[in-house]
Amino acid sequence: MKRCYLGDSYDAVKRLWQQVLANSAPLYADPQFIQIDLQSDFTRLTGIPILSSQRPVSFSILNDPDTGIRLPGEKNQSVAQTHTSIPTILDQLRQQNPRCIITFDQSHHRQHALKVDQQRLAKMRSLTEAGAFSFYYVSHAPFLFAFSTLTALQEIRAQLLYIGIPAMRLEMCNY
Repeated sequence: MKRCYLGDSYDAVKRLWQQVLANSAPLYADPQFIQIDLQSDFTRLTGIPILSSQRPVSFSILNDPDTGIRLPGEKNQSVAQTHTSIPTILDQLRQQNPRCIITFDQSHHRQHALKVDQQRLAKMRSLTEAGAFSFYYVSHAPFLFAFSTLTALQEIRAQLLYIGIPAMRLEMCNY
């Protein structure tokens, strides 16, 4: 995240995720996507602390790349702070064992045969093929939710529906 993005409407949605998950699996931001000099301002604005080795037994991770998730198999999108990848999300699920990983993703490959919704589906299928589960929150601020278990997906999806998120905003991959 760059300073010029701090305080945009996407941060309000991140704060909503923090509030929804606060009691069941508190949300922590992966520090690789938040510049060190922005971390305290980011936490104050969103309520999401930076991930460290000291965290509760049950927690969730927010990945906040500037743009989003690379389309699997494509090389033209950068990785660094602007993008992350499906393999990175899978590594986080396996190595850190969070309840949920939420990744900001407004990225789409502009010169690809797949339409934007098909690209989201390709990302979810890539997770499914690796044994993970996922859904997208689809809006002007899209986010991919990834899980190690179907039970965790169902519980967090139910929480989002309970607070009033319309089901049509939660794009699912068939399980």
